[in-house]
Amino acid sequence: MNKDFFNKKNILAFITASISILIGLIYLALVFILDFRGPMSPPPSEALISAVVF
Repeated sequence: MNKDFFNKKNILAFITASISILIGLIYLALVFILDFRGPMSPPPSEALISAVVF
């Protein structure tokens, strides 16, 4: 390996890219889990009436 590969800029770029990929994977997992629960149903009408009266 070239000694210039292990300078501070390349290490910082590698850490930043790793964090970015990790955040993207966590986001995809969260979306997959929330989507796996099924379709969203609307709230009952009683909940809507109490919000309007408030």
